Amino acid sequence: MLKKIEDMNYYELLEVSYRATAQEIHKAYERVRKIYDPNSIALYSLFSPDETEKIRQRVEDAYRTLIYEENRRDYDRTLSSLPDIIEAPQPELRYQPRPFTTPSHAPRVAEPTAPAPEPRAAEPHPQPAPPPMPEIPQPVPADVTEFTGSVLKMLRELRGLTVRNVADTTKLSGRYIEAIEEESYKKLPARPYLRGFLFSYARAIGYEPDRIVTDYMKRYDTAKNPSKK
Repeated sequence: MLKKIEDMNYYELLEVSYRATAQEIHKAYERVRKIYDPNSIALYSLFSPDETEKIRQRVEDAYRTLIYEENRRDYDRTLSSLPDIIEAPQPELRYQPRPFTTPSHAPRVAEPTAPAPEPRAAEPHPQPAPPPMPEIPQPVPADVTEFTGSVLKMLRELRGLTVRNVADTTKLSGRYIEAIEEESYKKLPARPYLRGFLFSYARAIGYEPDRIVTDYMKRYDTAKNPSKK
């Protein structure tokens, strides 16, 4: 069952591992902060301004807690259970081995010379920028009768867009983009959130969102609530 935002701990809220580095936490914070920006398309009709502000404040609290080592250590102690990936501190060794020294009477060995530097590889050519989003929605191909996940993937690729391009445009996680295209419903968020994500996805690939959202949500509802025979 998908947790509510207020029930998530700080690691879950920022979608980071319990062993995440400060750099990984900062990158996750920047991504989540953009998702819950008041002007974000993904929040379309999902939250009131007050709810959005509460979520943003919780994201700020999570970042300020996890980015500082002492605050993070105190917070970890408050969690009822931590995954096994968090390693227990190792006890300090009382015995410190003495460094090895070469006896004065031992023959000297010539120090190895540093290897010659390897020739630098040619720098790769810069990747071409993705095509700009059209201001006017593109017409749907005549052979498309239903917007399934595989059809959405095909339309994205026809526009020359990668999963990363769409993720950067919509401020959504790349794993959600892939789950939408693969129709991996168990990996997708709750229904209200999914509608907002589909609106963002449709606009990013340049098609009218209403029909895409309608078709996809019908398939989603059928899979989640199959009719009883």
